[in-house]
Amino acid sequence: MKKRPPRPRKSHTVPVASRDAERAERARERKQRSRTMRARAFPKQDMASVAILIGVILLVLLAIAAPLRNYYEGRAEIARAEESIARLEAQKQALESDIAMYEDDAFIRQEARRRLGVVEEGETVWRIIDPRMSAPDNITTAADDTPDEREWSEVLWDSLRAVPAAVEEEHVGE
Repeated sequence: MKKRPPRPRKSHTVPVASRDAERAERARERKQRSRTMRARAFPKQDMASVAILIGVILLVLLAIAAPLRNYYEGRAEIARAEESIARLEAQKQALESDIAMYEDDAFIRQEARRRLGVVEEGETVWRIIDPRMSAPDNITTAADDTPDEREWSEVLWDSLRAVPAAVEEEHVGE
């Protein structure tokens, strides 16, 4: 490749002040041309760019919506789990206190006296029976009764066959 000789520059003999004025005038003309061009093209270009901008914003919002919803649902689930854990821990604490109470010898003695009527050696037991109380008629285990010799299955079938008198009276009254 051959090197071309450099072109000679055109010499401007115009003074500096006139060049500045000329440049300023050209800049004003360019500015005015761009304003008129923008004024003509602005409405079409502006509407299209606004529509594109709105479309992009909607797409971004839709893309963010699902992860945000998942995040907040996860936070709600964590809150429910923490509340459940707190409730279960309170229940565990109550059960542990019940276990400690049942392991106490004094409580065991008290409950044996209350529920089972256990009496320690040397204590005298007094039972006061109210004379106004009488044995109800529906008690079937009297001392003079003889035990039933039938099999349990026969007792079951006989109880299903026989209608109690109280039930018969209710149906007759209706």
